[in-house]
Amino acid sequence: MQFPRSAFWDFSVRYYQSAGVEANCLRLQDQYHLNVNLLLFCHWLGVTKQSVLTVEQWQQIISAALPWDETIAMLRKSRKLIGTANIAWPSDFKQKARDNVINIELNTEHMQQLAIEQAWLEMPHCNSDDELETIISSNLSHYLSASGSDCHLSDIQKPLQTMISAAQNLSD
Repeated sequence: MQFPRSAFWDFSVRYYQSAGVEANCLRLQDQYHLNVNLLLFCHWLGVTKQSVLTVEQWQQIISAALPWDETIAMLRKSRKLIGTANIAWPSDFKQKARDNVINIELNTEHMQQLAIEQAWLEMPHCNSDDELETIISSNLSHYLSASGSDCHLSDIQKPLQTMISAAQNLSD
């Protein structure tokens, strides 16, 4: 599938491969039910030195991402089921089926990111002189507030610091 160019997607692909990012994103997703694409968006805003979004703007971003959440969750569940289910499939078929679901899941994640980026592009925004860590932490705090999450920045300091260090490495 040929997607339109996306600076956010390009960043996410590189960043997700950085040491500790994938594991921490998945941990925050599983433990606190945070949206990985919105976590990545917070870090992209910091690396690209964008302004901090208000809670109201985050509500708009979350609304743009929301239609994709159910599909992504269903695909993730299907992928895990294929990997763990005791189904009498030939092993090569099982792997091909899992690979196909992974590909569809990744494409759906990409579509969600395009929706997030488009919602952001439609908002007034500007560059910031704030430090990368301040931009990321402030946006993450506003995302948590806008989403109604029970999670607070203090709950996720350790994974957040690992991810901020990886983001700083990308921005250098």
